[in-house]
Amino acid sequence: MIQELRFKKIKKDTYFKKRGGVTKICDIVCTGCNRTVLVYQKDGPGWLKRCYENRVILPKTINIKKNLLCDCGNVLASPVVYKDGRFAWHLITGKFKRRKSKYDKKFRS
Repeated sequence: MIQELRFKKIKKDTYFKKRGGVTKICDIVCTGCNRTVLVYQKDGPGWLKRCYENRVILPKTINIKKNLLCDCGNVLASPVVYKDGRFAWHLITGKFKRRKSKYDKKFRS
């Protein structure tokens, strides 16, 4: 199944540079049903605690102001406004897992 991506190149902005210029494209997967919910650009090392709206690659249309739900009904995250004013989802530990995305090589070429 081919879906249209929200952006086609790695975002390289001030946040990317502040985190050392290292990025990974990863899938956010529901632990309940093992289904991919988001494809996300993770900048820098460390745990994945929040997903920022401008870093979501798939799905193309998202509503950041509602809870992030899987098709199985599992709530993966709740909406927050981070201290710098960006919209994000605060991920709930244990409800998701992160894995390397098949889109990672596509963005690196």
